[in-house]
Amino acid sequence: MANPIVSRTELAIGGKAMTVKGVVQKTSFLLGLTTVAALGFFFYILSGAMSAGMVKVVTFASMLIGFGLAMFITFKPQNAKALAAPYAILEGLFLGGVSMMFVGIDASIPTNALAATFVTAAVMLGLYSSGVIKVTEKFRSIMMSAILAITLLYIVQIGLSLFGSSLPFLFNGGMVSIGFSLFVVLIASFSLLLDFDNIERSVALGISEEYEWVFGIGVLASLIWMYLEFMRLLSYFND
Repeated sequence: MANPIVSRTELAIGGKAMTVKGVVQKTSFLLGLTTVAALGFFFYILSGAMSAGMVKVVTFASMLIGFGLAMFITFKPQNAKALAAPYAILEGLFLGGVSMMFVGIDASIPTNALAATFVTAAVMLGLYSSGVIKVTEKFRSIMMSAILAITLLYIVQIGLSLFGSSLPFLFNGGMVSIGFSLFVVLIASFSLLLDFDNIERSVALGISEEYEWVFGIGVLASLIWMYLEFMRLLSYFND
C-alpha cells in the first residue's frame, strides 16, 4: 500500500533517472511473481500434500517475514532491488494460504475479490490520470492518518487473535464489521492514488532508476491490501 514503503522512503537523485515505464515493468514482474507463488501454494494445499496446521504456519510466517522485509525496505530503500523478488514470493505464499481459507467460506470469494481489485485499480488510475481526483497535501495527510490507524487496529487484532480473542464488533461479520470493511476498502483503493502521485513526483525530480523497485513494491503492496479487504468484505456479505 501507499504507506510506509513509498511514502516514507528517502530516495536519491543521481545517475539514470527513473521512468513511469520502468516502474510499470518492475511492478508487472513482481505482480507476476506473486501470482505464480500464490497459485502454486494454493494448488499445493488443494492437493492435500500439506496439513491444515502447516498451512497456517507457512501463511502466518510468510505474512510476518514479508512485513519485516517491507519495513526494512522502508528504511533501507537502496536494498529494494535485492529484496523485491523475495518479498513478492512471500506475499504470494501468504495470499495463497489466505485465499484457501476464504474458499472454505465460499469458493467464489477469491475470484470475485481479484476481479474487484483490478477493476478498482483501473478506475483509480483513470480518476488520477484525468485529474478528477487530485492528491493535495490535505488529502495525503488524511490518507496517511487513516492508513496508520487501520494498521494499528490490525496489529492489535492479530495480537488478540493469538489468544483466541478479537476486537469487539469490527471483525465479527455484523453490520458494524461490514461498515468498517467498506471504509477500509475505500482507503485501500485511495492508497493507490498516493502511489501514482509519488511515482509522478519522483519522475519529475529525476530520482535514480534503481528506486523503481521501491515503487513497484509499493504498488504491489497496495494491490494486495485491496485484494485482502475485498475478500473479507465478500465473506461478510456471504454470511
